Amino acid sequence: MQNQYYRRSFVAIMLGCAAGAAAAQSSVTLYGAIDAGLLYTNHAATGAGSQVQLATGGISPSIWGLRGAEDLGGGMKAIFDLEGHFSSNSGTMTSGPGFSSEIFRRQANVGLSTRWGTVTLGRQYSPSLLAALTTDPRGMKENLSGLYPWAYTQLAAPGNAMGAGTSPSNDVGVFIGNAVQYSNTLGPVWMAAAYSLGGVAGSLKRGSEISLGATYTGPLTASVSYQSIADSVTGANVSQLWSAGIAVPYGPVTGKFNYVDVIDRTVNGSDLSTVHSFGAGIDYRWSSANTATLAGYYNAYRGAHNSAAKALVLSNDYALSKRTTLYEQLAYIDAGAVGTVDPLEGLKTSILAGGTATAARTVVANVGIKHSF
Repeated sequence: MQNQYYRRSFVAIMLGCAAGAAAAQSSVTLYGAIDAGLLYTNHAATGAGSQVQLATGGISPSIWGLRGAEDLGGGMKAIFDLEGHFSSNSGTMTSGPGFSSEIFRRQANVGLSTRWGTVTLGRQYSPSLLAALTTDPRGMKENLSGLYPWAYTQLAAPGNAMGAGTSPSNDVGVFIGNAVQYSNTLGPVWMAAAYSLGGVAGSLKRGSEISLGATYTGPLTASVSYQSIADSVTGANVSQLWSAGIAVPYGPVTGKFNYVDVIDRTVNGSDLSTVHSFGAGIDYRWSSANTATLAGYYNAYRGAHNSAAKALVLSNDYALSKRTTLYEQLAYIDAGAVGTVDPLEGLKTSILAGGTATAARTVVANVGIKHSF
């Protein structure tokens, strides 16, 4: 009898555990993308002459990640996201400037999702970038887009290069570490605000970062963004960014316009440069599998020396399936001569990863494949 009692008790406990597990269902998803292609440049930034290379990230970064959610009941979920960045041409990890290795460079966060919004803690995408990519002419694609004027103007370079400053939170203005973020969707409006702690004793500002973004998605799409980065030693705002854009669909055609303004300062707070970036383009879905894009960019550098870069990009994405895309990209870039005061001047106006030769007219051709999983 006593053994039967123990057995009944054990069965009841196990059933209770099973019921509890069923009430709090969880899931973990492995996801990622691999992008590789041939890239030709007739005036390479790394030396005289043309260059052909097998390049990673033509339209998408090569990434891998794990994301998960646990249903806590009452409309609440516990969530997490871990996302790494690698180079498809070499298999090596792609780390941020000045960092030796980062397994999860892009995201490493945990949070709670509720009916009143989502709060996440850790490393994550800046909400200002997530808003701006909805109206960038090429959707902030990994190459030949508005991504690089955005990133290079907020580059936290090693050695405390002029205008870059130092911040343990900032990674090219795209990823934010040490961050607390709140996001929510109210009808057609998505909004998010993130504050990144610098972690400097005696100061809340030094090394901190503020990132705000909002989008409206209705008959048209509109975006606004703001981002500010403070130096971890002096507390000076070394980078301040504003962005606004619009995308208007009309049948198979979508017209886009985006503007980005970035002020860079030295670590003692004096102005170094202002970069004005204008982008306009048209997406044309000319078949169920093909989307062609024509985009133009004008990026003006204003500082001790003035320069500008003009670019025209023609591309086509052909969807072999929902997961696999073949792409072709052709760009013409007219880069002006740069000064000697700011070592990053040429990069701040470039739409190409790594930049192009200055004071030259460069042709870039890129064909490749992207597979998502």
